[in-house]
Amino acid sequence: MPPRAADPLEGVCNTAAGPQTKRVTQPPRQRRILATSPFRREEVVIPSTDGFHVGDRVTLDSCGLGRVVAVSEHFVTVDFGTAGTRRVAAGARGFSLL
Repeated sequence: MPPRAADPLEGVCNTAAGPQTKRVTQPPRQRRILATSPFRREEVVIPSTDGFHVGDRVTLDSCGLGRVVAVSEHFVTVDFGTAGTRRVAAGARGFSLL
């Protein structure tokens, strides 16, 4: 197939208002990070259960005060008394060690 000749109207759209040129967009580029910026990007911290041990007292905003019953790699099992036993994921919001 022979090479295509350059079309003089390539990139032009004909509309009722007349010919208009298409806007060519470029892919987004990575923004530079300033050393003095208050919005520094920090490395992602993977949540872990390393600080929890069986028998520790903990609190969860939705259930109150409880005691750690079991600790696994991704979950902490807590007995909240009247609220029951809950499995709380590592790094859950509102969950803290007392």
